[in-house]
Amino acid sequence: MKVMLTWTIAPERIDDVVKYFLAGKEKIPKGLKMVGRWHSAGIGWALVEADDVPTVYKFTDQWESMIRFVVTPVMDDAETVAILQSK
Repeated sequence: MKVMLTWTIAPERIDDVVKYFLAGKEKIPKGLKMVGRWHSAGIGWALVEADDVPTVYKFTDQWESMIRFVVTPVMDDAETVAILQSK
């Protein structure tokens, strides 16, 4: 399954997030592939492929004390077309 993660970082937690990220403490759980990740000031986006929802939770949980996530399942064009044509 593909999932788009959107996050926001509270201004008072930015230093903590930067330290955690730069220290290489992030853990990518088995069953999750980081397809791409993009950053901006205090916000970001990542597209991941995961075996299941609990695997996504394992990834986001390590950041939960510092970052707020919106987790959105997504489909690419081919998957969307297949569903629309099956109607």
